[in-house]
Amino acid sequence: MTLCGVLVLAGCTDETGPEPPAPVVTTQEFEQRLTEHLSRAVNGALEPEAQATPPSHSRNVGCAELRAGGPSWGVRPRAEMTVSAGQKAEKYLDDVDTWMIREGFGERTKRLRTGTPADVREITGEHDDGTELLMEMALDSGRFTVTLTGPCTWPPDRPGGPPSSGRLPPLPPPSGPTQTRSDTDADPCRSPKLFVYNLTSRPFAGRGPHPMAMVGYSDEESIEYAEILLPDGFEPRYERFTDPTNHDQVQLLVCVRVVATQDSRQDVTCNYASEQALLAGGHPFTFDLFESVYHVTVREARSGRKIGEFSVRGRQGAEESCPYRMSYIRKLARGIDEAAFQRRLRPLLEARR
Repeated sequence: MTLCGVLVLAGCTDETGPEPPAPVVTTQEFEQRLTEHLSRAVNGALEPEAQATPPSHSRNVGCAELRAGGPSWGVRPRAEMTVSAGQKAEKYLDDVDTWMIREGFGERTKRLRTGTPADVREITGEHDDGTELLMEMALDSGRFTVTLTGPCTWPPDRPGGPPSSGRLPPLPPPSGPTQTRSDTDADPCRSPKLFVYNLTSRPFAGRGPHPMAMVGYSDEESIEYAEILLPDGFEPRYERFTDPTNHDQVQLLVCVRVVATQDSRQDVTCNYASEQALLAGGHPFTFDLFESVYHVTVREARSGRKIGEFSVRGRQGAEESCPYRMSYIRKLARGIDEAAFQRRLRPLLEARR
């Protein structure tokens, strides 16, 4: 019997799949882009009272976890800054969030992470250039962090990469402020870098009078205050109140922020007419009257530029401090000293610029 051996050759197949795409931008170039994003946010959303640290940079090696994939040697650059603003930290977090939306950071998520030692507000987003955004603020901490992480990039210590610069298209010009054209919207007062009263208003220039509009507001939700009015002759003269160009006459926006200081130990009863109480002479409601300070900031209506600021104490009597409309909030700020308010505003009304 003759035995014939048969040699079987097994072909080897590559089960690892195709190589992931190589990065087309260097780590150094994208680090500059991350710095640019953060710098624009600081300049576009933060006032001097909010202090931002210089960006700190780090690099994470490996890009396999990305949706688009990437080589194990690729680098994801990261930049982070911390913004400290005390009691206004949450307000500035919202301002930076608004700025980032205008700058093109989409696919956003917002959530509140509960935990120890504090609950954390978290906001995420992603820019068209591949930058991922993460903002975090522990409640009542007075600060928040803004972290930007880039896509997979070519590290500086690996030869054969793309040019060191020029691969990223430039960012478009920074977005400008949004106009509100409203005397009830306090956004131009609270966030003057993001909002202005009216972009087409006349500049604060030339001989007076310089017509004004006014917004009264409080940062404390549980407070009421009497209606604050500009003195006669300080507002524009409108031929037709429905004319959309009326806002263009306003040169100055007067922002009045009401602060209740201490309890006067005095109650004030205000009468309000309701449909059920019209025939009964009005519906009474009793408030706790608090001493008050009115912080006034005057801004150019078209740009938000600060022109002047001063404070006026509450001086009105109890009954004159009643709010225009009935409210079930019991804390009431004493009404503004109208004579002092007019005296401080008049030099701006009549100024020669």
